[in-house]
Amino acid sequence: MTKLLEVKGLHTYYDESHILHGVSFAIEPGQAVSLMGRNGMGKTTTLKSILGLVPPRSGHVIFQGEEISHLPTWQRMRKDIAYVPEGRGMFHNLTVREHLEMAARPNQKGEQNWTVERVLDTFPRLQERLTNLGTQLSGGEQQMLAIGRALVTNPDLLILDEATEGLAPLIRKEIWDVVRSIKESGISTLIVDKNIQVLKDLCDQHIVLVKGQVVFSAGSSQLMQSLDEVESYLGV
Repeated sequence: MTKLLEVKGLHTYYDESHILHGVSFAIEPGQAVSLMGRNGMGKTTTLKSILGLVPPRSGHVIFQGEEISHLPTWQRMRKDIAYVPEGRGMFHNLTVREHLEMAARPNQKGEQNWTVERVLDTFPRLQERLTNLGTQLSGGEQQMLAIGRALVTNPDLLILDEATEGLAPLIRKEIWDVVRSIKESGISTLIVDKNIQVLKDLCDQHIVLVKGQVVFSAGSSQLMQSLDEVESYLGV
């Protein structure tokens, strides 16, 4: 089976600061993969390197068997990759409905399983706030909108950066329930978050970064066997 995403030997810099040191991993179709590490270890830089927002100086990004390392970000996203950034990326002049309608489109196969209506059914709070500006929503509602905006592009891979950071416990639970349903629908996910207790059950594979290097990469059963080691990397 062709891997959905292959990341091979990424070396990424900010000016002369060497951030990623040969990061490599892969995601199979339908898999959920966690990317964990303390703050400043290179998690967001890895995501931005995959998307071309911070182009690596060397290494390869292969999506559905195609080398995409040379493509600009917008062309990579058109390959059916969706990104929910840390901070959620709300447009200050667009309503909830406009955020969703602006992004909605079929994927490259012509499928449109995730419509605006399906997102509103998934997130009833958004239905109640359709005419509100995105920036007028609470943090949890903004995260729901950011995920919904990604889903209406009908991606094969959904990338979530700090999926539940700073959210109230009840809202976090609601977000995790939706992420589980996204996985069950067949969409692959790459998730950055600090909640190892949720991620160990939700995700199939787990990657831990320390100072821009992969120090742990394994499935959930091995994660459970190495939980003390992994928690030491995370500072839990």
